[in-house]
Formats: sequence, C-alpha cells, structure tokens
Amino acid sequence: MSLKSEFVQFLKEELHIPLVGVVSADDYSLDDAERISYVVKTFANATPLSAENDTVLQPRDFLQEARSVIITGTPYYMGTIASFEECREELLGRAEPSHVNVKYLQESAEKSYRISEFFISRGIQCFSLLGGQFPLKLMASKCGIGFYGKNAIIQHPEYGSWISLSGFVTDAELEGDDALDGDCGKCELCLSACPTGALTPYRCEVTKCRDFQLGHNKKNIPMEIRGKSSNLIGEGCTVCRDVCPRNKKLTILEGFETPKELLYPSLLKIVTITEGEWQNTFATTLMGFFLMHKKYLQRNAVIGLGNFKDERALEILAQVLESGDDEVRGYAAWALGNIGGGSAVRYLNNALDGEKNGMIREEIERALSAAR
Repeated sequence: MSLKSEFVQFLKEELHIPLVGVVSADDYSLDDAERISYVVKTFANATPLSAENDTVLQPRDFLQEARSVIITGTPYYMGTIASFEECREELLGRAEPSHVNVKYLQESAEKSYRISEFFISRGIQCFSLLGGQFPLKLMASKCGIGFYGKNAIIQHPEYGSWISLSGFVTDAELEGDDALDGDCGKCELCLSACPTGALTPYRCEVTKCRDFQLGHNKKNIPMEIRGKSSNLIGEGCTVCRDVCPRNKKLTILEGFETPKELLYPSLLKIVTITEGEWQNTFATTLMGFFLMHKKYLQRNAVIGLGNFKDERALEILAQVLESGDDEVRGYAAWALGNIGGGSAVRYLNNALDGEKNGMIREEIERALSAAR
C-alpha cells in the first residue's frame, strides 16, 4: 500500500474525515496571491490577532523542503439556527453552532495533531497551515475537495458548503489529485439573499461581510452594516448557505449538541457580562478567541438590541452609554437612536450634556436625529 493510500485510509477509518486532496507545493499564481493579499491585509488592519500576519504565504514559506500540500474537508452542518423573529420575544442573540461548541473545537484540534503525527512518526516533516495567511479554499478547489460557489465558499456535491477545511504541508512526495468539476449554473439565490450586498459571483467583499465586521473587526463598524447585523453576536452569518439548494438535505453532525446559553444567549445578560462569566463561557470558544475581549461581545449584543427595536432594552442601553467601555458606548447611543421614542431621546439628551468623548458625542447627536 502506498503512503498516500495508507494516509487516506487512516483519515476515513480512524478520523472519519471523508474528503482529502493533494496538490503540489509549488507557488500559486501572482494573480491569486494579489487577490488573497487584499483579504489578509484587511484582517491585519482590523484585528490585533492578525496585525503581524499581513503577508500571504506560499507553501515553502512554511517548509522549505515542501513537496505536497494536503487539504482535508470535514462536514460540519449542525442544523439551522433560529431566525431573528424567533429570538425576538426573549431578546436572544444568535451564534453559529461550531463557533461556540467547545467539544467540536477540541476534537478538530486533536484531528489536526493526529494528521501531523501520522507523517512525523514516519520520519516525514508535516506542519499545519495557517488559514489566515494561506489560501485553503484556493487549494481545496485545485485538488478535488470541492469547487467555488457563487457565495465564495467551497461546495461539494454531497456535503454542500458546510465543509471545514484544514491544510498541511509536507516534504513527502504524494500523488496529486484532480480538481472537481462543478459550478452554480444560473442559480444566484445567495447573491440576492446576502443582507449587506457583500457577494458578487464567486467573490465576497470582506468589508461588507457581517462575519468580518462582527467577528473580527475591532475598529468602527459602519452604520450601514449595523442595521443589517440582525441579532448575531459574532461570526455566524449563514444566510448564503441557508438558501443554497445544495444544503437542503444535509445530514446533521451527531454528537455535538451546542449549549443553548452559548447558541442563543440573552442579549440583556451579555451587555452586563462580568469578566469571570466571559472567561468561563465565551472566552473558551472559537468565537471568543476571534473576539478577544468581552467588550466586543457586548458591542455586538448592543447592536442586536438596537435591531430588535424593543423598549425593554432602553434602560440597560442607557446604562452602557453612561458607564460602559468606550468601544461599546457609541454603539449603545446608536441602538437607542434605532429604537427611538421619547424615552430614548431623554436618555440621549442626558448623556450628551456631560459627554466629553468627541466620537461618542457624534454618535449621540446622530442617534438623536434618528430617534426624533
């Protein structure tokens, strides 16, 4: 049995990973590098997590002796999440299940470790690839894992676009795989469904994407994005996948029930979450890792409350505007303005009288114009 055949058998029988492809470790094209560089630099400018990682990397930047790049694909559909309207009665937020499921995160990390160890135990070098600086989707499209959909996500005929990609570089000479033929034909449901207009065929403008803004951006979230951010509490917009015909009959991943308090938390409780509560809940999740600090979770909760336009949130939003973190206070003003009405106007006027932060004053003044 060849090394590759042995590896594929190991993946499918022991790790239950059904999709694997191999592509040469040669450099990908300059056109692809330039396109991906835009996204990498956008993330580097938006979050401290990527601040030092603003350069696109080629396979041999990870391993000089690299000969092969391995891409694996694991189905991870965990079911459809509740709608905005279904969450309205209790003012609940929404998260993407895999991003707040600690068990799933731990098992994914364990599988990644075991893949590297498969080669290392045989005296072969193998390193996991960083998805942020390395184009996993591009490589997946080259070696049979799937093909680009019009939503800029890799699609597979059986598993749709709910595929978790991982990449590895090795100095083993493995037989390459052919690309998988396929396209979306005339279907453009995802393009018309995207709430922020981020999608054009096979491309996503990252700065318009709700996942980027709520999950990664630590700077100002534009007004036009806030009002279309629903009650999402982090990276977790699934609209383009929800409408995709290929995702209509997927099998739900078993054994990974996500705690409801993480999947649908009370936005009112998140706004007042303590550091200890943050550390014991969301901080342990993938979403928490990307958010980095509870204040960004609170920022997203405040935006969600503003989008519900429910007067039950007025008092707590006024408290945040008065004494919350500066990174959250301006959004509380926006939320008050979005809810509107006499009480919101009073809270905003009271806050404006003593506000010394120029940027927050501007937020309050804009909110007052919207609330009246």
